[in-house]
Amino acid sequence: MKNRIAKLVDISKIDIFEEDLPSLNDGEILVQIKSCGICGSDLHFFRHGGLGSFKEKLPMYMGHEPSGIIVDSNKSKVLSDHDRVAIEPGCSCVECYWCKKDKENLCSNGTFMGAGHQGAFADYVVVREDQLIKIPDTMSYETAALMEPLGVALHSTNLLAAKRTDTACIFGAGCIGISLIYVLQRLGVTDILAHDPLEYRSNNVKKYGVVSEFDESVFLQTVKEKTNGFGGTLVFDAAGTDKSLNGCIVSGSVTSKLAMIGIPEQDYISLNPHKMRTKEMTLQNVRRSNRTLDDCIELFKDHSVDEMVSHRYDLDNIQEAFEVSSQYNDNVIKCMINS
Repeated sequence: MKNRIAKLVDISKIDIFEEDLPSLNDGEILVQIKSCGICGSDLHFFRHGGLGSFKEKLPMYMGHEPSGIIVDSNKSKVLSDHDRVAIEPGCSCVECYWCKKDKENLCSNGTFMGAGHQGAFADYVVVREDQLIKIPDTMSYETAALMEPLGVALHSTNLLAAKRTDTACIFGAGCIGISLIYVLQRLGVTDILAHDPLEYRSNNVKKYGVVSEFDESVFLQTVKEKTNGFGGTLVFDAAGTDKSLNGCIVSGSVTSKLAMIGIPEQDYISLNPHKMRTKEMTLQNVRRSNRTLDDCIELFKDHSVDEMVSHRYDLDNIQEAFEVSSQYNDNVIKCMINS
């Protein structure tokens, strides 16, 4: 059985290959991909072939925000053929020190879709049984695929111990920024402000009921006014740039907590440590998510997030999808590859 699978073959160039599907080992399941989102980290690789000095060998697999339907459940006792599933892209070893400390996202022995391992921009993927969670019949494949970025957002809010009484400031109004808005609102946080230098993205998130400004100086003044001069108690960098990180530092209150989620395209970025020090601000780095798929499905089982999706393509047109997303053309917010 043949499998079409997209790979990055050069900077800004994706080709589709045909490969034989491997036979299934014990505990492995074959899933037909129905929807997979283009992530910001995918775009870093598309533009630069890597993250800073870290480069993947080309051609490389891509895609780690998938959902699908089980084609071969391989004698599973908990899953069946034709089950509709969301897919956890991380496959931890479950035995190392960090896995036993419930930090499976920090496992050094595991694999992650699209990072040196088969990606989900494909017709089919082979995954371990514990990477799959059944989704409700009412949940679309797109919403199920969005459980991955929503999982990153939920992991971030868990690390910062978000409370209803918090005021949240978000820098970056792309998919992760919107996912943060969704999760914070589901957790009961009502005071949310967002900034994105792209005016169309900043304007887009206003429909979620948040205060948003694309001009950073106006945004920082708005934060000051809305918080009586104190600043946000939670700040989220969903962009990964010098400017966004330092904007977070300025907008945060004394004893605020800052989650750095956005992945920089370079090895080093600059920040002002004195503003953080004098506020006793906590900087929390975030790596992917940590087994939040179940919780996200429960949180959004009756709440569609498909509105986040602005563009849809099939696998044959993945090159165009990446070009539109990478260049921020056509007011793109979130691009999905669907079958």
